[in-house]
Amino acid sequence: MLGLGIDIGAGSIKSGVFDETGTILEETRENTHAKMKNAEFQKAILSSASPLLKKYEVTGIGVGSPGPIDNEKGIIHSSANLPLLDAFPIKEILERETGIQTKLNNDANCASLGEYFFGPGAGSSNLFVFTLGTGLGGGWIQNGFLYNGFQGNGMEVGHTTIIKDGALCGCGKRGCAESYFSATGLMNRYFDRTNQKANSVAEVFQLANDGDSHALDTIYEGTEVLAETARNIVNLLNVDTIVFVGGLIKSWSLFGEHLETRIRSQVFPILADRLKIFHGENQAILGAGSLVLEGMNPNRSKI
Repeated sequence: MLGLGIDIGAGSIKSGVFDETGTILEETRENTHAKMKNAEFQKAILSSASPLLKKYEVTGIGVGSPGPIDNEKGIIHSSANLPLLDAFPIKEILERETGIQTKLNNDANCASLGEYFFGPGAGSSNLFVFTLGTGLGGGWIQNGFLYNGFQGNGMEVGHTTIIKDGALCGCGKRGCAESYFSATGLMNRYFDRTNQKANSVAEVFQLANDGDSHALDTIYEGTEVLAETARNIVNLLNVDTIVFVGGLIKSWSLFGEHLETRIRSQVFPILADRLKIFHGENQAILGAGSLVLEGMNPNRSKI
């Protein structure tokens, strides 16, 4: 069985053909930009997928995209990276052009499926995945079923309020988890402390690694908020496994041990004893492609 995963990320479309072991056989990349409208975006999608579809016989296509989306109708609405898209019907277009069944979902939901099928959380009966990147996302899988919420926009864990009347988030509200632990959040909180703008979140982590007290305080505060967010998820959903993925995992050594210790110390003891915590790279193409596999596990049970 071969599937095609398409990841719509910040600035590019990545497509890849994978097999049932999670091995990516070949991938392509097409750049995107903020001024793209539907017609140009359609051309980029097809340019990314067509070379692979001509070479490989795939059974299904999975597409992961930032929200907001409509996963039921297969529509991508405008996003921060593609603000000029207008209800882009990606499912309809790909199925018409390729004749292959296509599924669309939120990129964080896709990441969760990818971890369920191919990552350290594989086979978990109750899995939650946090995506640590430009923003803070999440996805929940229970007994092999992905929780979608309305039109695939559920589990926006980054926009749960952790600090009442706290820092302003990009969503316009205050105190969201994302405004403290995400690339954007960490950079903004560092600016609050220093009135100096970091060029990237990697710079904040490097400053912390070099002993900068403001960077260290920023990461400490963010980790406390992320741990509290995870505590809420564990106590609410009784998950047995948490996996943290995304670009910020590259700096796990600066916050991972503290994060895990705080999570375990704050959740109900009976849950802490069974809780498994992992971190992984998160292969976005496999995450999107996992939509092809969803529903194929005969041992799944209904929620």
